[in-house]
Amino acid sequence: MRHALTALALALGTATALTGGLLLSCAPPNDPGEATAGGGEKRSAPAESNASERALLDRADQLLVQRCMSRRGIPYWTVPRLSEEESRGVGYVLDDVAWAREYGYGGRLRYKELAAKRADLNLIHRGKLTGQRLTEYTDALYGGPDTPVLSVNVPSGGTISSRLGGCHGTALEELYGDRATWFRVDKIAANLTPLYAAELRSDPRFRSAVTAWSRCMRSAGHPYPDPAAAHGAAAKATAPDAGTTPGSSDERRAFAAEVRLAVAEATCAVNSGLGKTGRALETEYRNKLDGVYLDALAEHAGIERRALARARDITGARP
Repeated sequence: MRHALTALALALGTATALTGGLLLSCAPPNDPGEATAGGGEKRSAPAESNASERALLDRADQLLVQRCMSRRGIPYWTVPRLSEEESRGVGYVLDDVAWAREYGYGGRLRYKELAAKRADLNLIHRGKLTGQRLTEYTDALYGGPDTPVLSVNVPSGGTISSRLGGCHGTALEELYGDRATWFRVDKIAANLTPLYAAELRSDPRFRSAVTAWSRCMRSAGHPYPDPAAAHGAAAKATAPDAGTTPGSSDERRAFAAEVRLAVAEATCAVNSGLGKTGRALETEYRNKLDGVYLDALAEHAGIERRALARARDITGARP
């Protein structure tokens, strides 16, 4: 599941988040059932998995796919990902000054991801296959044309469909259990943000925090009205297709400027309280979701919790 706050970043108008990255430092876990003063039970959205847990699940999934392909006599390589620290990423606003000082907005990490993709032995191997051998490879990995299509209507509108067959489907089922159930709750959980993003955006507490952040940035010499504007300026200068070569003098200058802007954003997010306010409001609005969606989130969290236990066994990781 994509982190809810990363999804919020997209809903609020900025897509700077790295793959699977977090918007901000993780918020404190929510209790799945918080007692009310009247002795009843106040439901709240369960805590989401953190970067370390998502990395563990990804590693286990890759190993399961590799084992499945090996049983079919087909080579498959596990692929290194960004480190846990690197993959935290940036979403609506960055409020980790140390991370900003080290990675800026993650411009160099995007180069690193592109380099890893070019070196992916699976893509290289697949690129050498043609005809029947290519068909056999893709059918083994993803399932053939007779693989059932799974579909789910998501809360934000529309339908998401996918064929979860082949070794990818087998790995998914070994890790998460029934693939249709996991597909349903995972897609619902990942598409709840649009239900409350507009209301959160217009919340006076959020607007006040953004105004305070913008005022702080202006004082620091960066006159941006909101984080999305700052991210857009940084992305334009540091994107891999912006004409800069990694390690070149132009790239070093661009990265230094990116870091300065990111550090200013993070500092202002802390000083203005925008980071803290965003996390608190995200939790508040998610906890107000209709019960059927809270049910889906609870089911998602339960499946993921059991998958983490399996992932530790598969990878040999310690709890």
